[in-house]
Amino acid sequence: MKILAITSQKGGVGKTTIATALAVAAEQAGKSVALFDLDPQASACFWSDRRRKELGEAGGTPTVRDIQIARLPSYLEAMREAGADLVILDCPPVHRDIAHDAASAADLILIPTKPEVFDIRAMQQTVAAAQQVGKPAVVVLTFCPPSGPEAEQARDIVRKQGADLASVSLHQRKAYGRAQMQGLAPQEFEPNGKAADECRELYNAITLQLYGGQHGKKGQSRKRA
Repeated sequence: MKILAITSQKGGVGKTTIATALAVAAEQAGKSVALFDLDPQASACFWSDRRRKELGEAGGTPTVRDIQIARLPSYLEAMREAGADLVILDCPPVHRDIAHDAASAADLILIPTKPEVFDIRAMQQTVAAAQQVGKPAVVVLTFCPPSGPEAEQARDIVRKQGADLASVSLHQRKAYGRAQMQGLAPQEFEPNGKAADECRELYNAITLQLYGGQHGKKGQSRKRA
C-alpha cells in the first residue's frame, strides 16, 4: 500500500480538487483507494456527499472518510490489512502538526501551489517541512494562467528549492469547479476536456513516483474502508 499526502501551508491552491481527481483516477485504473479528509473544513467529505446525491449507489466510491489525525495510524493499518493499493491524505492548510504527521506517514508528498508570490512562499515552507521529515516531495502548479511569465518563473523557483516538479501543470479551467459541485472529477464531468487530460497526466506522473514501473493491481474487487 502506498500513501500520498497532499499538503500546502496555504489554502485555496486546489488540494481537495487534486485529491478527489486522483482518487477517481485510481479507481478507474482498478486500484483499491481511500481518501482520508484531515481538514476540519471537510471539503472532500462535502464532495463525497454531493457525489452520493448525484450518483446514488454508484456514488459510494471512492471511499472518503473524515479522519482525526490521532486516529490516522489505526485507519492506515486497517486499510493495509484490507489490501488497499493507495490512501490519499487531504491535509489542511496552516495546521502544521497535522501536516507533519501526515507527511511522516506518507510515501510521497504532493504540494500544489499557484504561480503567485504568496503561494510560492508558502510552497517553499512546505517543501522545507517535507525535507525535514525525509520524504520525497513533488510540486504541482495549479490555477496557471493561459499566458504570461508567472508559471515559468514559478518553475524556476521550484527547481532552485530542490523539489521535484510535476511534468503537468493544472490551469484555470471551469471544469474543475463545475465537476466539484456535482461530486465528480473532471475525468467524469468532461472526459474529453483539457482538465480531464491534466488530471490523467498528473495521476500517471504520481503513479510513476509511487510505484515505479509497477502500476499496482488491476481488475481486482474494490475494498472499502
